[in-house]
Amino acid sequence: MTSISREALYDLVWTESVRTIAQRMGVSDVWLKKCCSKADIPVPDRGYWAKLRAGKTVVRRKLPPRSPGMATDLTIGTDGRQYWWSPNPEAELATPPPTEPTFAEPIEGVSARVDQSLGKVRFVRDFGSAHNLIRHLLDEDELRRLKPSDAHYRLRYSDPFFDSPFERRRLRILNSLFLALNKAGYQSWLNDPQARNIGVTIGSQKISFALDHARARAQANGRVQAPREAYEILRLEISTTGGCWTDDDSGRIEDRLREIVLKLIVAGEVQYRANAQRAYENAYRRRAELERMLAEQRAEAIRLAREKAVTAEAKRRKTLLRMAAGHRDAQDIRAFVDAAIEAFGPDTAKEGPAADWTAWALGVADQIDPVGRLHIAEDGTVAEKPLVAPAADPSPNSQGE
Repeated sequence: MTSISREALYDLVWTESVRTIAQRMGVSDVWLKKCCSKADIPVPDRGYWAKLRAGKTVVRRKLPPRSPGMATDLTIGTDGRQYWWSPNPEAELATPPPTEPTFAEPIEGVSARVDQSLGKVRFVRDFGSAHNLIRHLLDEDELRRLKPSDAHYRLRYSDPFFDSPFERRRLRILNSLFLALNKAGYQSWLNDPQARNIGVTIGSQKISFALDHARARAQANGRVQAPREAYEILRLEISTTGGCWTDDDSGRIEDRLREIVLKLIVAGEVQYRANAQRAYENAYRRRAELERMLAEQRAEAIRLAREKAVTAEAKRRKTLLRMAAGHRDAQDIRAFVDAAIEAFGPDTAKEGPAADWTAWALGVADQIDPVGRLHIAEDGTVAEKPLVAPAADPSPNSQGE
């Protein structure tokens, strides 16, 4: 998957053939050409590179200005291992920080450019050449009017939506707007049978707007209750920019269609810039949150390491004190044995039960004395070699019992 700016891709396709670039990006040349077409990037015509190699004169077409709502960056190819959040925060922080979006052309300039290319927008009174979305609504309304026995249940058990003069007027305005937007190169959309959920796609942005009466309300059955008379006041509002037009003394909405179409197109660019700024702010906050999280993780790791070191030191001291106590006990036993030998007398202590007891007692002292079994590990800790069990004394009385 490759992310590239519109300008960079334009320079690339006029430097190398599309097929070469597509192979490097891991996509087909047809797909890459579609991406360029969608981004309004001109590509060399067939035979361009042959003419260039032959030394003939060729013309490099200019990159047109970015259309309203069109993304500045393109994503070429796909990656099956995409994550909503990066699985590796450190790797994510190693990438370049987000860059705040900037736009050389002000919104006023975009509006002037669209205004210059828009042309005339007229109000279409009849539905003879209706937009396909409006035609679909009218066809469904005709089925509701006829109510055939084999009609879909939602058509069979409802009355027509667009029979009243008010609704017919609203539909004519929508039809005029959709036709004008389609002529300008933008695709309208409509997601409900009563034409309340409506909008237009401007570049990469979906712009919704409302055209209705202020008192229009949805009933329990989902049908919108609106006035029936054509002279009732209509209101059109763009959700993104808040642009609003209402029938008043200065004119009706039918007289302002060109202004509305212009504002809808420019709204796509306004929303795109707002979304780009919001994405930058979210990425900036995400980066700050990752830095905070990693700092907490490092602090926690240091704390755990310190606790581990304190625990290890306490264990080391405890082992040391135990060894020292064992050594003292062994020394006491040896001193006691020396005193006993002196009390027994040298001759008595060298043979018989006294000799056995002496050997056993000294063996016990050797077992509990760690000095002879000490081993210093590479990390500086002291370990003891395994104990060897002393030989059992067959005579309990020889042990002082």
